[in-house]
Amino acid sequence: NFGLLVLRLILGVCLFMHGVAKVMNGVSGVKSMLAAKAIPEFVAYGVYLGEIVAPVMIILGLFCRIGALLVLGLCGIILYVAYPDLTAMNSHGGFVAEILYLYIGISFCLLVCGGGRFAIIKD
Repeated sequence: NFGLLVLRLILGVCLFMHGVAKVMNGVSGVKSMLAAKAIPEFVAYGVYLGEIVAPVMIILGLFCRIGALLVLGLCGIILYVAYPDLTAMNSHGGFVAEILYLYIGISFCLLVCGGGRFAIIKD
């Protein structure tokens, strides 16, 4: 249960910080990336759901599994839009999408296990 709390806090805070940047600077960069893949620009506003709402759900343990599912959906879109080569390596020997893979792994764990004993609303 403590381990699930740590996973929730790490994933939630990291994603929330991305969301804060989107609130401060807007989603114009996301819109252009989506437009390049012929995805309607209004989908860019879904980033607020995946990077603000879902992380808060995960941090607090409010329907954590639903929050994790939202994050997995967001990560799937990011993989499609920003990482066409899923096995691309960087100059340090890691995957280019390494952070995203960590977010996917943690989200999957939370989806399977739930928020644990320290969640506000257990799922």
